[in-house]
Amino acid sequence: MIQGTAAVAIISYKEGLRQRLLYGAMLLAVGIIFFSVLLAGLFMRDIAKITLDFCLTAVNLGGLLVPFFLAVHLLARDLERRTVFTILAKPVSRPGYILGKFCGLALLCATIMGILTGATVIALLISKHLYAAVFFQDLSWPAVFVSVGISFLGIAVFIATVVLWSTVTTSSFLATLLTVATYCVGQTVGDMVHFIASKVPGVTITPVVAQTVKAAMYIFPNLAAFDLKLAAAHGQLAPLADILFLLAYGVAYTAATLALATAIFQRRDLT
Repeated sequence: MIQGTAAVAIISYKEGLRQRLLYGAMLLAVGIIFFSVLLAGLFMRDIAKITLDFCLTAVNLGGLLVPFFLAVHLLARDLERRTVFTILAKPVSRPGYILGKFCGLALLCATIMGILTGATVIALLISKHLYAAVFFQDLSWPAVFVSVGISFLGIAVFIATVVLWSTVTTSSFLATLLTVATYCVGQTVGDMVHFIASKVPGVTITPVVAQTVKAAMYIFPNLAAFDLKLAAAHGQLAPLADILFLLAYGVAYTAATLALATAIFQRRDLT
């Protein structure tokens, strides 16, 4: 099973590398990173913060290319073109196929984010050379790399949900809609829960809405929690307890989502 999973992962990784959209978007992201070096000069008091904020945003956007533009396409194409039959005819089990697809997509995401992180480091070093070093005295490299690592973990969680939606439905369009909905809910559900819990005077929240938001909090991933860009831009390293909690939450949610996707795919009639 391990060999079959590895083979599927490598094939998925190579298929992703062939996509021209991927290279175009990466060039755009790298351009944004180096554009931030020039833009930061307009904000002389926050040069390091502006540069790092732009760079980390570009790194995150680069990673999101995989679940939004490649994951659904690669999974749906195997089913629509019946390529999955050829793969499963070899010593590859259905769980191995799902896990291999996820690992290949996660590896592709890690490659993109790694390249963009390297560009971020270069952009920061150029900015530090062009502008006074005093503007970068609060720069924390550990905070930068932790932010990128946690951001990758959040995107890996998101990729796992995309794999789940691709096994639930045979329509790539519906899978794309579910992917967009998951991202929107994941980015807002935490703020909605805090808003309801704060009990703002003059604002009435019906029990139905409150229970719906509470259910969404347990069903959908809290993707906003993996965003540590703001803390890194201010040179602040997240507390170790928060980092460990995010690691545990991300790994547990990914494992549970892939287990559910595997169970659905094993029962699915592919004919």
